[in-house]
Amino acid sequence: MNSSIPWREHRVTLVRSNRKTIALHVSQGVIEIRAPMQASQAFISQFLKEKEPWLEKTLQHQQVLEQDRIDYSRAAHIPFMGINVPLIRKTDTSNRWQLVKQGLQLTVRDHEDAEQILNTLESFYKAQAHYWLTRKTTETARQANLFKRLKDVRLRRTKTKWGHCTSEGRIQYNWQIMMAPEAVIDYLVAHEVSHLRHMNHTTDFWRTVESLHQSFKQDREWLHQNGHRLQLR
Repeated sequence: MNSSIPWREHRVTLVRSNRKTIALHVSQGVIEIRAPMQASQAFISQFLKEKEPWLEKTLQHQQVLEQDRIDYSRAAHIPFMGINVPLIRKTDTSNRWQLVKQGLQLTVRDHEDAEQILNTLESFYKAQAHYWLTRKTTETARQANLFKRLKDVRLRRTKTKWGHCTSEGRIQYNWQIMMAPEAVIDYLVAHEVSHLRHMNHTTDFWRTVESLHQSFKQDREWLHQNGHRLQLR
């Protein structure tokens, strides 16, 4: 059951459900309050008032990040494993990509259609992620004597996580990490493989990460500072 309430120049979406707690979420300038069914309007309004400082800061931060993003449907180059790859654009009856000597050849039916371009670029990144992340994860797991614990490598575009490792040994990556330098990709792989041994972030976990990727601190910091730029759309 959804409704909305005003907050300054914004409309805040109110989503009621059987949840037990109240929470505030902000994504791309859209504000959403998720509240229990029985929460009163007065309680929700007071909650929103208490969260105003955080809300202002979060909206400002997201606005800065949004201004920093690149429109890859119009780009002349794309980032791939630390290389600025030139885009060679062609028109044909089907959408496809091909790595050629000059760069990435992007063939689409209509180059004025941003979705066609972005979908084809997404296909490129996913294919490369499947090859490189599977290979790197397998090799790193062998290096750490953890290969027997590795069950699967999967890809998924997520909003908040670059990688995830389950207790069953399934490792999942956000395929957009292929837009990062290769050292950062290697750090992420070392991070997730280390979770095959330590399902936490204790000192022992970080020692394992360092044993697999010595420059993990600087590459972790790079991802923290620049991760918002690694978005295709």
